[in-house]
Amino acid sequence: MNRNFTALVLAACTLAPLASYAATMDNNSNISQGKGPMVRVTLKNRSNLTQNLVIQGRPVSLAANEEYKLEAPAGTMVYGADNEVKLTIVKEYNGAVASFR
Repeated sequence: MNRNFTALVLAACTLAPLASYAATMDNNSNISQGKGPMVRVTLKNRSNLTQNLVIQGRPVSLAANEEYKLEAPAGTMVYGADNEVKLTIVKEYNGAVASFR
């Protein structure tokens, strides 16, 4: 009985540091926005209805025929109210106007 208990304690002490090290390595994911080039884009609502968008986690409402000047890193996604991607900002869009209907 003592031999089994000693073997169990020894195995736990041997594997515990490995498990704790693996947990810290797997859980260090970086969820921040990438450091891509900043892009300036103008968003324009060309419809007669208000467009509700989500940009970098912030809700933005564009009234009918309203413009919104946006400066965001390349790779930023603009979502609609239905959580569908409306636009992905890429560096080639710098200075462009993106229209929504």
